[in-house]
Amino acid sequence: MRCLRFTFALLCVLLPQAYASPVARAVDVLAAAVLGPGDQQYGIATIELPLASPIIGEAPRPLTVSSDSGRVFYPVSEDVEVRIVPPSERPVPEPGNGRLLGRLGKLLREITDSDAPTSQIVARRATFLFKGTTPFRVRLADGLGDVGVYELKPTRDAAVFGASTARWWQTYAANAKQQIDAGDYPPWVESYLVAMLSGRTGNPLPTWFTETKDQGDPLLATLKYLGGAEAVTQEVFRRTAAGLTDVNLPAEKQYEASELVGLPEGPQWQTATPGPIDDDVVTEPIASRVPPECFYLRFGEFNNYLWFLDLAQEYGGDVGRMVKLRGTEVQATARFQRQISVKINQLSRTLGPTVVLDQAVIGRDLFTSDGATMGVIMKSANAFLLRSSLTSDRSNRARSDDAVTLKTVTIAGREVSFLASADNSVRSFLAEDDGYFLITNSETLVRRFFEVGQSGESLAATDSFRLSRSLVPISRDDTIFAYFSPEMLQRLVSPEYLIELRRRSSAQSDVALVHLARLAATAEGVVAENGDSLGVDELIEKGFLPLSFGNRSDGSGVISVGDQVIDTLRGVRGTFLPIADVNIESVTREEYDWYTRIAREYSERFPQLDPIIVALRRDDVPGDATMERISIHAEIAPLTPEKYGKWAKQLGPPTSVAMRFAPDDIVAVQAHVASAQIGPPTHLFAGIKDTFPPAPDQFEGILKTYWALRELPAYLGAWPQPGALDRLPLGLGRGRPVGPGMSKLIGGLYRYTGGGFSVLSFQPEILNSTLPFLEATDVGQPATVRGRVGSLLGSQLEGWVNNELYQNAAQASRAGAEFLNQFSEQLHVSPEQAIDNVTLVLGVPLQCPLGGQYEYDQLEKRWRSTAWNGNEPLAVPPADYVAPLLNWFRGGTFTMSQYSDRLVADVEITVARGAVP
Repeated sequence: MRCLRFTFALLCVLLPQAYASPVARAVDVLAAAVLGPGDQQYGIATIELPLASPIIGEAPRPLTVSSDSGRVFYPVSEDVEVRIVPPSERPVPEPGNGRLLGRLGKLLREITDSDAPTSQIVARRATFLFKGTTPFRVRLADGLGDVGVYELKPTRDAAVFGASTARWWQTYAANAKQQIDAGDYPPWVESYLVAMLSGRTGNPLPTWFTETKDQGDPLLATLKYLGGAEAVTQEVFRRTAAGLTDVNLPAEKQYEASELVGLPEGPQWQTATPGPIDDDVVTEPIASRVPPECFYLRFGEFNNYLWFLDLAQEYGGDVGRMVKLRGTEVQATARFQRQISVKINQLSRTLGPTVVLDQAVIGRDLFTSDGATMGVIMKSANAFLLRSSLTSDRSNRARSDDAVTLKTVTIAGREVSFLASADNSVRSFLAEDDGYFLITNSETLVRRFFEVGQSGESLAATDSFRLSRSLVPISRDDTIFAYFSPEMLQRLVSPEYLIELRRRSSAQSDVALVHLARLAATAEGVVAENGDSLGVDELIEKGFLPLSFGNRSDGSGVISVGDQVIDTLRGVRGTFLPIADVNIESVTREEYDWYTRIAREYSERFPQLDPIIVALRRDDVPGDATMERISIHAEIAPLTPEKYGKWAKQLGPPTSVAMRFAPDDIVAVQAHVASAQIGPPTHLFAGIKDTFPPAPDQFEGILKTYWALRELPAYLGAWPQPGALDRLPLGLGRGRPVGPGMSKLIGGLYRYTGGGFSVLSFQPEILNSTLPFLEATDVGQPATVRGRVGSLLGSQLEGWVNNELYQNAAQASRAGAEFLNQFSEQLHVSPEQAIDNVTLVLGVPLQCPLGGQYEYDQLEKRWRSTAWNGNEPLAVPPADYVAPLLNWFRGGTFTMSQYSDRLVADVEITVARGAVP
């Protein structure tokens, strides 16, 4: 009893000048400000607002905490919920006055309404850290106005401090994880705050923070690294922020030279032997100047290059925006052009076709978000004019920026023009040899360009490239021809590349961490004596960076230049030093063991890497100047199917037989398959009528999936082996007759059998309307898999796709605005400075996925997007909202053929140009 009185007295320390807004509907407010033991940096405070009436359904906006004293830090808001007791658990009422019937009605609603709320909010709570021992005032708001202003008088109690801090930490970490899951941007801020506060408060890191997802197949893990998978970069950032190793042990504070070892051995590659190659195969001259270890992206005519640039420009310089807008801007194309100082203006558009005969983009990797090893090679029609134009542009660039220098360097015994800035944001070599010009950011590429010119050991001379040109000849006149050689793919998984790629991730993390640590220190008033931000050593000493921060085996680190934080070896983020130009002589034991496992797996399971060929051609659509038809042809040749596992073994041989579908099928797909489960080679096919399908979440779980499929106007069929469906699990292919050729199966499925066809659908009318059109026809062109998607314009499916993409974008937009709210509140950054500081931390600008602009509402004291048309995104797409994909997609077809020695895919898409709003 004494303990209860003490706790109640402590919670009621809040006294004068407290008032509640009508929105909060608060009754008696409880609050406490508690100091811990003497060595604690922070106190802990809680303000709880019990509600006069519970809130059921959608949760209210989070509470925000502010104080003119500047002593409030790291607040977290939570709603206190209690379970709603369902009717089935309540006492049975006495008969009479309809009470029993009412109880039965409530029970029926409980059974049928699975989405009914199961909890209610009975109180709202804000918990935060503070500094100092004197009383201070705190303002609470909820987005609709102030909830109250409260004066807190700190008291000291170790037991209450420990319990309150533990509850705050649990809620803080859970809210951070929730924000990370909802966002579509790098979660550097949330991860840093959790790591930093864990160290400064002594609370353990949450389980989700330290867990390392099972990478499973090492080959798949390698592909994630090469593809820049977000899960990989997030794990690296969390470990770096918390000062942990791969296995969550404290990282070394300093590496000793004796602890380093030499580079591990790479995979034991085997050379594939291509089939016979015609001696008369024609290769383009420009390929004879490309190193064989480079990818090769040939545009041919200068106008093809302009077409690609214009297409990218229509979507803000990022063709990825054709599908969706991400939470951050991707500026890779523009950034690379700035780095190598190549600018396309009206003059170059006019003169380009007259001075450039052929051109291609080459390189050793496509890590454009970090800094790729790439360049542009051109075959000149007039070397003097091209040289004069390029030299003039470079001189003007150097004169216009004091940070950029232009000089002549010697590479491979040849003079080369070098335009550069100290941070690598500009790094451009211009080399010329025998009428060919190379502009690149890589010194290694320049050296190899000259070596290939001398030796003749070029990409064009390799058997694999000559085979590719026999399969995809120059006479096709493709708009873009892309070739990824086995040598290039092998180099991507070399120890030099993968270990540096891993180090790059840590370097990116270090840059972001310094920005965040400075903001956090400034927010807490921890600055240098002269008022400037703390340096790295001071940030480590004060606990804003881990003790192991900056400990790198290659001797590099980070330095500050103005607002920028730059890696001493790699430069500024986004234009890191090309990996081909990084010299790695030694590695840590951890790096050695990590890479050795990968090399062993490649040697044993993937000793050959097959070259990849992609050719793209654009054509006008007759009679419609606003449309283009884009055809994409891709091949992997030579191919070793055994390496690709069970899926490659499920496919049958290519066949010229194709299904003729019903004209109202908006999606249709078929595959020639052969397996132990299905039996002899047969065609499986499926079609979906134009409809507004069930939402994706309706396919979660067996029962939900079953009911969703019942609503879907679709069918699944087999030919010419109708017995294939009899082999479906659980006897789904058998049933009782209900008409000529028709039977009803278990679960409400209907099946038609006749003419070699066997077709399933939940809706018999779908079968009746489709069967007259189904026919196996010989189309002359062999394929293993075929499909088509009709134009979505004006269809019901268009509305469904638009709605699903809108809902995803709206969630990400809401998360972006909430991120800005948290950024401002947690790090005490003013609204005027928030956007710029976020860009410094993330390395790229924040972007609203709905296409609006984030802005700060001075009345509500919260961030919102101009695309919302209110305080929240609309529940349904606005009438004028069109998802990026639907702006241009007007239908397409695809085929895929697996042969014994190659894999071939063809895609044809009709595209509306100039349709971006």
